[in-house]
Amino acid sequence: MAKRTIKTTERKPTVPREKIKKIINEIAEKKKSIKKKPTKKKHNKKISKKEQMVKKYADVCAKLKRYPTMNEFTDMSVYTKDMVSHHHGSLGRLKVAARKKFPKNFKSILDDSIFNPKAIQRLRTKIKDAKRFIVTTAVSGCSVDANFLASIQNYSKIHNAELLVLVASDPAASVNKFGFVDPKIPIENIVVANVSLNSNIHINTIKLSAKHIDPITSLTRIGQRDGTFIYASPKQRLKFVATGNNRSTHAVMTTGAITLPNYVSERYMSDRTAVIAEHDHIMGAIIVEIEDDKIYHFRQIQADKDGNFIDIGKEYSSEAVADIEPAAFVLGDWHSGSTNDTVVQCWKEMTKLLKPKRLILHDLFDGLSINHHEEHNIILRSQRAQKGHLNLRDEFVNMVKDLNDLTKWNSEEIVVVKSNHDEFLESYLCECKYANDAYNHRFSLDLARAFLDGHDPIKFGCEQLGLKRGEKIRWLRRDDDYVIARIQLGAHGDKGANGARGSTRGMENAYGQSVTAHTHSPEILRGAWVVGTSTRLKLSYNQGPSSWAHTSCIVYPNGSRQLINVIKGKWRIK
Repeated sequence: MAKRTIKTTERKPTVPREKIKKIINEIAEKKKSIKKKPTKKKHNKKISKKEQMVKKYADVCAKLKRYPTMNEFTDMSVYTKDMVSHHHGSLGRLKVAARKKFPKNFKSILDDSIFNPKAIQRLRTKIKDAKRFIVTTAVSGCSVDANFLASIQNYSKIHNAELLVLVASDPAASVNKFGFVDPKIPIENIVVANVSLNSNIHINTIKLSAKHIDPITSLTRIGQRDGTFIYASPKQRLKFVATGNNRSTHAVMTTGAITLPNYVSERYMSDRTAVIAEHDHIMGAIIVEIEDDKIYHFRQIQADKDGNFIDIGKEYSSEAVADIEPAAFVLGDWHSGSTNDTVVQCWKEMTKLLKPKRLILHDLFDGLSINHHEEHNIILRSQRAQKGHLNLRDEFVNMVKDLNDLTKWNSEEIVVVKSNHDEFLESYLCECKYANDAYNHRFSLDLARAFLDGHDPIKFGCEQLGLKRGEKIRWLRRDDDYVIARIQLGAHGDKGANGARGSTRGMENAYGQSVTAHTHSPEILRGAWVVGTSTRLKLSYNQGPSSWAHTSCIVYPNGSRQLINVIKGKWRIK
């Protein structure tokens, strides 16, 4: 029987069952993943696009340090306006999403959502409870003077004052650090709406350019029946407005700035206004004090290069207060015989408190007895004669009495500025009008002889009638300069350049910085300041609407100035 042959083959190693199972599961998972990938990719792309846009917007804001316009955002990203609308509805909604998702990118950008009803109500509540305010302006995109802000905060702490910050813009600025204002300014101090400090003084948030040459142009008629208005500007401007018969005078004013000047512009035609804006920029503010619902007081302050400022003889820095004696106190036009006794007592009180080195007097002599404007008005002169007002010698006696009293006030020197009413007498003597004036003939002959010999007839007449401490009085001639801290104090303001009439703008062009008088209507036009009057507010020659005010000016050694107003017999709250 043949032997059966069995053919054998080499067996391959078997794969463990567990491993096979694992491979099968991996393949299944991979297939499952491949099936879902198109759906997942489509879903992720939509979400990613929206989130990427939010991130890009936040990055653009961080780079600019302000909110971009739609054009700026589309120029600095790959997104179009339609894409923004499609994913977010509007740029505003994109901004809200970006602030919420990336808050660190917006640390230096003020959220303009503060302009809401709650913020307005909060501001009005704060104002309602306060009696003293410091009102200033921040120019958008400009840095705060940190030292000035610290000095204001020190003042506010001492006097329980509220800081109120208005906003002015510079649309042409090429450098804009902040989208709105420097975040160093507390949000709660920004004036977000029109507010009233009492029924007669208001803050108006009308949008003004920081580069307006005259920021109150056309504003004197807006709301002038309602009272005094304060507007935003880095310039200090003031103009009193005649409001009607027998009504208190109203004023429009701007504040000065708490931000440093930075008006750089890449626009060729804006370069001129940038230079002017830099020149006129004042680091300053207005202090407002509320007496009651009707009566208020206000005065200007200016900061020096260290951020310190002076108010009522006190210099405030970030941590201290120091006494400062004024270099001069320029009184509103005096007009001896027509002064208001209550106003004079206020000036005397101020002089006693502040101890200014000099008193500056304008229109010391009134000339009521010889006023050439009234010489043909027989009825009026007859009325004056009955009251004893046509006696020139008596007018001098009254003026000497005023001077003797003034020399007792706390000042080292009295400066009498040559004024137009002084020249009433000179005209009267030069034209020999006394020849037919039996009432004043004898006294006028003495004055005419002295005038002929080269003496000032006003000074001579005062010395003849009992002037005391005459060595303390300095009598300026018409073209004498009297400059303190680079400010011209020797011009009355009635004479302009080349024989023209005087004006505030003419004083600015002629002297740069000055404090003049003459108009009885206080004004600030950049460096040219004008005081008001110390007389009664209604005299024979200002019938009808009047912008006269009881206003004098304090001049400090560093050149800063304050106009002080007497309102209802008071010049400040205590």
